[in-house]
Amino acid sequence: MRVNEPAARRIGIKAAHQPFPPRARQMSRVSFVDWARTCPTDEEIRVAVQPIRLFGDPVLRTPAEPVTDFDKELRTLVRDLTDTMLDAPGLGLAAPQIGVGLRVFTYHVDGVIGHLVNPDLDLSEEEQFGPEGCLSLPGLRFDCRRAMRVIAKGYTMYGEPVTIEGSELLARCIQHETDHLDGILFIDRLDQEARKEALRLIREAEWAGGQVPEVRVSPHPTLGRAL
Repeated sequence: MRVNEPAARRIGIKAAHQPFPPRARQMSRVSFVDWARTCPTDEEIRVAVQPIRLFGDPVLRTPAEPVTDFDKELRTLVRDLTDTMLDAPGLGLAAPQIGVGLRVFTYHVDGVIGHLVNPDLDLSEEEQFGPEGCLSLPGLRFDCRRAMRVIAKGYTMYGEPVTIEGSELLARCIQHETDHLDGILFIDRLDQEARKEALRLIREAEWAGGQVPEVRVSPHPTLGRAL
């Protein structure tokens, strides 16, 4: 079956969001057209990618509200988060980073794309210390202490209970994004000397415009419960 140029472009768009249908060459023209009709347009993809809020925006310091309605709007939010995260690109993105005060985040670690709603974390006592950055603090990267392993319980965008277990990079990502939902940034977890250096770099960053809001010192070592 030959595919014309517009259809090919739509197939390419679709491939970025979900796998190409199995045995596509054996699909009938009708089923192929039905499948292609669900592909998002260039305009839909453009709209789905949202501006990322930068350090200094009050929404990043405001604790997010739990999700209570698992509806179409929530599914649209998860899509927007996913598309914005992949476009950035980043390992994770929390709803406050696109200006939405709800407890939702997405992640993309080791080729796996996922999301979690209303996360509740159990953290290991064993720790890791390594580099960390943030899409809301572009260009900054500092070693940050985190739990080595995490068990994250929450819900899918359809309201189904889900548990995610991860270690190392996935654990770091889940903790980082859950921090966002509590109004905490990774620079809050740095020691005094590293925070001072972070402030200097932010002040010199073009995106900051020379203004540096006060860095909050995290009042607790973790936001979850130790295992």
